[in-house]
Amino acid sequence: MRKLTLLMTLALGNLSALAFAQQSVPAAPPAAATATPAPAAAATPDGMPRTHQEWVAYLSDFTHNAEIMSDPKKFVAAMNEISEPAFLATATISMMNPNLYARSMASAMDPRAYGNYARIVDPMTLMTWMQVALDPQFFNAMVQMLSDPNKVMRWVSAPTDPNVTAMALGMLNPNAYVPMATAPVNPNLWGTAMMPMNPNLYTGWANSAVSPQSYGPTWGSMFAPPYGMAPVQQAPAR
Repeated sequence: MRKLTLLMTLALGNLSALAFAQQSVPAAPPAAATATPAPAAAATPDGMPRTHQEWVAYLSDFTHNAEIMSDPKKFVAAMNEISEPAFLATATISMMNPNLYARSMASAMDPRAYGNYARIVDPMTLMTWMQVALDPQFFNAMVQMLSDPNKVMRWVSAPTDPNVTAMALGMLNPNAYVPMATAPVNPNLWGTAMMPMNPNLYTGWANSAVSPQSYGPTWGSMFAPPYGMAPVQQAPAR
């Protein structure tokens, strides 16, 4: 009888210990509570540059650079790019090339530059920015992008970045200043300087001013047929 009582006591003790052990083990955290990686860089919209050099060319191109002020997604992508130390190093090296200024000046005189900036003042663009100003997701995207730990570490390690080192060493090279010293005889700069002599340039600007494609959906409808103006005919080449 005593043995039976002892066996029952041991069995109940084992069951109690097993039940307590199961209750003491913490439940697995839900999937949403798991540690997430640092926020990644803002996704680059379609049609936007992918490399630092392409971004330098894009931002210095007056036929496209105002797109970042017409589309909030492109604005976030541009802010993410210009806040990278590697981009600043690439931009500094590119600014020592006179051909960059020649292309930028040529794009500023391109008739498409008119439409690039005319779309900013379209009421639909202004309404889009008013809506974005009230959207917390936009500000969250900006804060997460600028406070990305990976971006902060890239700034901390910038002195050891090969791009930054190459920029610093390149500025010590006397040959790096030869293109700027020979800029007065650069044919690309002379070609850009001769663009205002072309009468078709002014015809293109006149056509851009009355073209519906130069404006947003609101102002563009005012220039669309049947109320729009007829395009100006280009001067015949001689």
